[in-house]
Amino acid sequence: MTLLERKKYDVFVSFCGDDTRNKFTDHLFGALRRKNIAAFRDNRHLNSGASIEPALFRAIEVSQIFIVVLSKSYASSTWCLRELVYILLHCSQPSEKRVRTVFYDVNPSEVRKQSGSYAKAFAKHEENFGQDHVKVRQWREALTQAGNISGCDLGNKPENEEIETIVKEIVETFGYKFSYLPNDLVGMLPPIEELEKCLLLDSVDKVLAVGICGMSGVGKTTLASVLYCNKKNSPQFDACCFIDDVSKKFRYYGPVGAQKQILHQTLGEEHIQIYNMYDAANLIQSRLSRCRALIIFDNVDDSEQLEKLAVTRKSLAAGSRIIIVCRDAHILEEYGVDALYKVPFLNETNSLQLFCRKAFKCDNIKSDSYEEMTYDMLNYANGLPLVIKVLSSFLYNRSISEWRSALARLGESPNKNIMDALQFGFYGLEKTEFEIFLDIACFFNGREEKFVKNVLNCCGFHPDIGLRVLVDKSLIRISDENKIEMHGVFEELGRRIVQENSTKVARQWSILWLHKYCYDVMSENMEKNVEAIVLNGNERDTEELMVEALSNMSRLRLLILKDVKCLGRLDNLSNQLRYVAWNGYPFMYLPSNFRPNQLVELIMVDSSIKQLWEGKKNLPNLRTLDLSYSTNLIKMLDFGEVPNLERLNLEGCVKLVEMDLFICLPKKLVFLNLKNCRSLISIPNGISGLNSLEYLNLCGCSKALNNLRHLEWPSLASLCCLREVDISFCNLSHLPGDIEDLSCVERFNLGGNKFVTLPGFTLLSKLEYLNLEHCLMLTSLPELPSPAAIKHDEYWSAGMYIFNCSELDENETKRCSRLTFSWMLQFILANQESSASFRSIEIVIPGSEIPSWFNNQREDGSICINPSLIMRDSNVIGIACCVVFSAAPHGLISTTNGQKPVLYLSFHRGDFELHFSILVNANPIISSHMWLTYFTRESFFDILKDIGNRADDCISMEAFIVDGEGLEVKSCGYRWVFKQDLQEFNLITMQAENH
Repeated sequence: MTLLERKKYDVFVSFCGDDTRNKFTDHLFGALRRKNIAAFRDNRHLNSGASIEPALFRAIEVSQIFIVVLSKSYASSTWCLRELVYILLHCSQPSEKRVRTVFYDVNPSEVRKQSGSYAKAFAKHEENFGQDHVKVRQWREALTQAGNISGCDLGNKPENEEIETIVKEIVETFGYKFSYLPNDLVGMLPPIEELEKCLLLDSVDKVLAVGICGMSGVGKTTLASVLYCNKKNSPQFDACCFIDDVSKKFRYYGPVGAQKQILHQTLGEEHIQIYNMYDAANLIQSRLSRCRALIIFDNVDDSEQLEKLAVTRKSLAAGSRIIIVCRDAHILEEYGVDALYKVPFLNETNSLQLFCRKAFKCDNIKSDSYEEMTYDMLNYANGLPLVIKVLSSFLYNRSISEWRSALARLGESPNKNIMDALQFGFYGLEKTEFEIFLDIACFFNGREEKFVKNVLNCCGFHPDIGLRVLVDKSLIRISDENKIEMHGVFEELGRRIVQENSTKVARQWSILWLHKYCYDVMSENMEKNVEAIVLNGNERDTEELMVEALSNMSRLRLLILKDVKCLGRLDNLSNQLRYVAWNGYPFMYLPSNFRPNQLVELIMVDSSIKQLWEGKKNLPNLRTLDLSYSTNLIKMLDFGEVPNLERLNLEGCVKLVEMDLFICLPKKLVFLNLKNCRSLISIPNGISGLNSLEYLNLCGCSKALNNLRHLEWPSLASLCCLREVDISFCNLSHLPGDIEDLSCVERFNLGGNKFVTLPGFTLLSKLEYLNLEHCLMLTSLPELPSPAAIKHDEYWSAGMYIFNCSELDENETKRCSRLTFSWMLQFILANQESSASFRSIEIVIPGSEIPSWFNNQREDGSICINPSLIMRDSNVIGIACCVVFSAAPHGLISTTNGQKPVLYLSFHRGDFELHFSILVNANPIISSHMWLTYFTRESFFDILKDIGNRADDCISMEAFIVDGEGLEVKSCGYRWVFKQDLQEFNLITMQAENH
């Protein structure tokens, strides 16, 4: 700690009261006080010659800077002279740095030479202290030294301006960067620096407002407090104000109480009479409009609070800064802040340091015995400072056994102090948002945003606005992977709220997420108030759900059961159900008296359903029906009214024969998946009238499609929205003539059919994926379209698969290479502008050698890549990787445990690796094939990030085959692709070498 840090007083003022008290020095002390500068002042009237008390000497010793006000009577006061001698004697730094002189109504030369009034004063001193020549000489030398210090000669200058200059110099001498932080503030410097960047302190021509947000307990107020202490004495601001806990002040004192504090802190108005907020607002705007102020509002929880405080950009002078601390980002956006700073969690290093300082009073874990439990506590806290402080303070000076006991208790019951502090985080939530908060805490933490939104929407919770409110209030966040993330302590808090509501008031269980809670509900006959159940089981679970209890849950709106063992008989289900996802539903039918009028989604994957029910059911709200892999499903009956059905998934329903449902197809159907419904004898009637249909999968429906030999293909012209079509493995020998009317088709899977030729696809300009694999009779390829730019909301990949088409002769194989490479390059060109979503292209075609334009090649399956080129050269737009693979000479492939062979392309550095793969599903494989993958610049950077690559590291690219004995990788290679390559590649030359 430096000398200045050990001092008690910032300033000691030496002055003669007869000349300057109630005048200059009073004004000086007032200016110092307004800058929060601690100044020592002795107000006693002391007679000349009185002895200096030891307390005054101590005050000089513990002061940092000295202001000596030299006036006409200063030399007449032996008290002042003794002060001056002691001040100059005890200055550890050169006197001009720690001593400021002010010449008040006296000329500096009079002081230096002791002339004029000073000569008269010393004549008396010589007379009174004639025998003590040493003392008088010391006084003269002290005055001479003080007179030589460059100081402020007031003369006829305005006192007020000179006082401002003196105070400004003192502030600059101290500096306004904090020199140290309290012991429990860790990791604060980076956030302070980031916040100062947001404040644009060098810009003095306008008023800026900056918001600080983040979840409860993350350190928002602490950050604002440190910044305030750092800046309150800055010469940049005329006045500073910190209103702590605005929300609390409004509750207890109303807006006038906060406004009075603003006036008091900024203008020094202590006893001002204000009786309403309108007078206060007028006073603030009129008085602060000429004042460069730093004003911080802490814990604002309502936009009206800021409106009533009446502190706006217009009410402050240019150069002012307003900082608002708030959990709710929407309040800050509504106010119109110029920048928003979200306080981050502590990293692992800082979390450990803070914990150790509180738990062990040092920066490290004090012994190995505590190490594992320390990290368990830090995992629980997950970087939240409030939790770290509470836990570590509680554990200070406790034994190992007490630590173990505390950790075990924490797993069963959360810390009350933490929970009480965090509850402020969701004050002010509307009922619906609070229910969303509880659902996420109990069910959906870590789940994909799209899935959670869908479920909540089915429950009528309007999640688009509800989730946004929770994000704004820092109760949840949406990760880069589009997953909803809630801090563990908030999850625990939400679950505790549900538990407390259930134990305090009888029969109030509303949400169940653990088997033991289900057992409690059933054993105490508390089923009637249950609104939501989400249970996830596994093969090792011994818990069983007695499904009779579901029959009594009349208020149930949400039911999700995955891999849950069920016992008993299901007689009924709640008519309030809106979302049902019951994987492995064990019964052959749904309850006959179930009236699903409110049902929005019914998902029963891998169920035992034979038939949903007999007769008609009114389903006006049903949007999704998913019975995929229900291998006992035989018949789909007429639902009656299903006008809003959008998604129907019957994939893998291998016994399904009839689909009476489609006597009248719902016109809003967007998604229809009948993949591997191999017993289906006809495709749905009226399919050509589905002008909203975007996805159609009839893969493996060979019976249904081949029954069309007596009929005409349905007209495709009306399927104007169809984007993805899969009619693979249907034993088709031709396509309808109007196939090119599918102008919106982006993905087309025709693999595994008996085509000899195909119509041209030149009009399918949006085509980004074409699969012709295993078309064993195909002798020529269709003409391909010129690709157009395609816009997607999500990341996507393009591809072309011409694999195991054994009837393609040598010339057609060469043409295949030219067509596909040309299409790939055109596709890259067309989609350069949409690179934010376009990620990669995969092509599998016949070929035995890597093209020569791959300038980095190896004759085996592994090669090193130096990524420094793409990092330093912005003209590199991507990387093309190529693998050639083939079967053994006999062409037969043996598999392991019935698994299909997989060809992997792996990027790795050290222990980190990332895989891409394709299925090699053919036996036998007639010829060698080439797998070419193009990664965009952005996509390759993601690969490097995922494997933890540094700029100076080489990475390995390796191709290998799993579960495919007899398959081998022959060679691999890569090439960096530059912008100019797309125009300069001579495709014919490239492929001519690849006979």
